[in-house]
Amino acid sequence: MAFLEKYASWIVFLSALFICTSFIGWYPVYILDEARNAEAAREMYVNGDYIVPFFNGALRTDKPPLHYYFMALGYELFGISAFGARFFSGVFGALTILVTFLFARKQLGFQSASLSVVILSSSLFFVQEFHLAVPDPYLIFFVSSALFCFYEFYDSGNKKWLLWAYTGIGLGILTKGPVAIVLPGLSVFLFLILKRALNFKNVMAFRPILGVLLSLTIAIPWYYLVHEATNGEWTKGFFLDHNINRFNSGKEGHGGLFLLTPLFVFLGMLPFSIFLIQAFSKAWRERKQNDFQLFAAVVSLVTITFFSVASTKLPNYPMPCYPFIAIIIARFLREVGTNKPPFKSLKYSVFFLIFISILLPIGGYMALNLEKTLHEVRWVAFLLSVLTITSLFAGFFFKKAAYKRMILSIALGWGFMGLVLFGVIYPMFTMKSPTVLASKIIGENSDVVVYQRFDSAFPFHFNRTFTVVHTLKELEDYLAKHPHGYILTNTRNTESLLKLRQFNLIMEQKALFENHTTRIYKK
Repeated sequence: MAFLEKYASWIVFLSALFICTSFIGWYPVYILDEARNAEAAREMYVNGDYIVPFFNGALRTDKPPLHYYFMALGYELFGISAFGARFFSGVFGALTILVTFLFARKQLGFQSASLSVVILSSSLFFVQEFHLAVPDPYLIFFVSSALFCFYEFYDSGNKKWLLWAYTGIGLGILTKGPVAIVLPGLSVFLFLILKRALNFKNVMAFRPILGVLLSLTIAIPWYYLVHEATNGEWTKGFFLDHNINRFNSGKEGHGGLFLLTPLFVFLGMLPFSIFLIQAFSKAWRERKQNDFQLFAAVVSLVTITFFSVASTKLPNYPMPCYPFIAIIIARFLREVGTNKPPFKSLKYSVFFLIFISILLPIGGYMALNLEKTLHEVRWVAFLLSVLTITSLFAGFFFKKAAYKRMILSIALGWGFMGLVLFGVIYPMFTMKSPTVLASKIIGENSDVVVYQRFDSAFPFHFNRTFTVVHTLKELEDYLAKHPHGYILTNTRNTESLLKLRQFNLIMEQKALFENHTTRIYKK
């Protein structure tokens, strides 16, 4: 035990790094957001232009550039590949778990901190986010770290924590924009209100003016340069479309009810989210005795409420609060582990987990049976029975009042399932993706023209940009110059598809779990 505590930081980081980077190079980039981010970083790397982001040669205004820079570093170290694009996402996942452990250990002790690590490491959807070449892993780290540092300043008065907090916010702004200011600002504000400490003196103690200046000094130079380089087009697209419009309206069909965000959090933190109600109830009861628990609860509720109010709702949005939710659940589970469960309702949570784990293989099989692309491999759904078995073991240990073994059984089952998911299921699924099948037809130096639109994974998969035409006349002109060229499209326009019947259809493949089909034609 002494050895574990002495080298705990290294053990946590290296274990988390293994979990967050497991099998990241075993399956191609295929999800839309991941594909666009990885490709924008590739074009930045290839072109040597680290100011203006492009996707397939067109201006991309979706996100600021910090994650592109880390992906470009990944390409430099490991080559342009899925591994290179995802590697630093995994690193920042490991760092997120590490800082959660370090701050939780300082405030709540070694056992609660260790349980926080267990909870985060076994949360499949949370771990999956660090397997993706997207900006969220970086934002999660910078925002959660900034919040931890703000609390440390509140607790100790040491100004160095403010320096780190505002630095984290500045880097968060370079990662995903204003949300990196909003979430910490609202959380600290509400926390001070609940502590009855919101007054001019206490607010000024946080050095808000100097802090904002430091954060903006980190972020503003790039925003200014991209604004100048694009004559304001990037600024307009990012702030108006991808911030204001995304908050006010359901962007790209990702709308939903207020309760959708809490549901995302529950699913995102399975399996231990089954204890959410009891854990938050305990934290609220102890709010006057434990400021750190209160702060964690405030951060969680502010984040969930903010993204519940926002019109665009996605599962990854509330993830910056997951470390704080993990701390709250860990504090609850620490008491459970003493063999004195604080709530009689504990049994309902365990039975609910068993119920979910029984449904998962059945539901997975039915879903894959409906997905024609994956019909042949629908049997992999029964690999989810690992969760069923370990959840039944958890129920057995619960009945025996062996609560530590119950917690361990749940964690091992879901942690192992993550390895199966990333190392077996995803590689098997992606063998049926349009890009993988197209690579067996289209050669490295083949001429390819896109008609109207295409699967976003193609540029990164083929390590090139594609010419895009929008009319049949443009298409015929291209083929006149490149008679052996391939026509690539995933248009859903019936009239456009009818026009393509004059060409030979040589491949047709539906995208995985998406409503579009890639078709390849030749003259």
